[in-house]
Amino acid sequence: MSAPNLKEIEWAIQELEKGESSFPVYAKLANLYTVRNEMLGLSAAQPQIAAYSGTAGPASGQEALGQYGDSEFLRAVSGKDPEKVWAIMDDLMDALQVVNRRAYTNVIRKLEGA
Repeated sequence: MSAPNLKEIEWAIQELEKGESSFPVYAKLANLYTVRNEMLGLSAAQPQIAAYSGTAGPASGQEALGQYGDSEFLRAVSGKDPEKVWAIMDDLMDALQVVNRRAYTNVIRKLEGA
C-alpha cells in the first residue's frame, strides 16, 4: 500500500467537511490537517522553552507584540514574537472553522471590518 499523496489528502478533507458534524469526523479531520500540513512543511509551532523569568522574547531582528489589554490572552501574547503568535492563531482558526463555523465566520467578518 503506497502513501497517500497531497491530492488524496485534500479530497478526503473536502469530503469530511461536507459530511456530518461529529467528534469522530473532527478527529479524522484533525489527523488529515496534520498530515497535510506536514506534507506542505507547515508544521505546528513547537513549544518554546522560556527563560528562567518565564518570558520568551522575540527572535532577533523581530519586533515584539505590544500590550493591548488586560485579558488573559492579551497578557499571554504581550512581548512575544508576532510570527509565532500568528502561527498559533492560524491553527486555532483552522480548528474553529471545523468545530464552529458560525464563530469562525463572525471572527473573519470582524477582522475584515477592523
